[in-house]
Amino acid sequence: MKSGDILLIGPTNSGKSTLLNQIIGKRVTLVSRKKQSTTFNQKVVKKFSEAEIILHDTPGIFSSTKKLSNRMSDSAISEIETATIVYLVLDISKKIEPSLKKITRTLNEKVDKQKIFLILNKTDKINKDKIILKIKEYKDQTNLEDIFPISALNGEGINYLLEFTKNYLPKGKQKYSKKKIVLLKKELFYSEVTREKIYNNIHKEIPYLCKIHTEGIKKTRDEITIHQRISINKKSHKNILIGKKGSTLKEIGSQARKEIAKFENKKINLFLFVKLESER
Repeated sequence: MKSGDILLIGPTNSGKSTLLNQIIGKRVTLVSRKKQSTTFNQKVVKKFSEAEIILHDTPGIFSSTKKLSNRMSDSAISEIETATIVYLVLDISKKIEPSLKKITRTLNEKVDKQKIFLILNKTDKINKDKIILKIKEYKDQTNLEDIFPISALNGEGINYLLEFTKNYLPKGKQKYSKKKIVLLKKELFYSEVTREKIYNNIHKEIPYLCKIHTEGIKKTRDEITIHQRISINKKSHKNILIGKKGSTLKEIGSQARKEIAKFENKKINLFLFVKLESER
């Protein structure tokens, strides 16, 4: 048995969360079109052909070239010392980040025995004949040898990446049971699902200002009942979240309920309540 930790890092919207979901085979972490939608380190487990990998999804980094070292010392790389391999995930369809050389240099300073794999994601967005040229361009910029063009959206290149990864995993005992997938308390996971639906339904800054608290979970054999409080600071934001005659909140709740039901394979009863912080 081989087992090891994989740390996913990279710019905002490079597709780290989509990649993680594709590897696991189901939705286990938030995916949103909005920037900085992942706000903490998510951990999930993937088991395949006598191997176990613990994948750590992280908040997007490198959105600014200022204070790069400080940005790289935040939660996005707080667990780099325990990682076996670092997946540096970049969007191949975009121009190379001006700060990429600084990024890889800083990474090399922080890693010890860890391997760094450069994952060039979103190959589905460019012509196939451009991929080889892009790989050469990134190789010249980073001096990284292990480069993997993939599409996290359709799964292209994922199996090869995992099999190659397995070659560098240390031998050891299995750390988690076969049923364990998400290494996150269910309260937080359910809150993340609802937060994703708020991101997808509400625009401007509101999704970034509200907090979702899962305050109660009641489970039976066939169903789960969840109570959540959405905290917000402005009355105008509360009105927007609720919508006309509660239509927006109802839609958010409906989408979140379906997502959780798909994950749990059970009937879900989800109750959402929006509350001003000043009301508490």
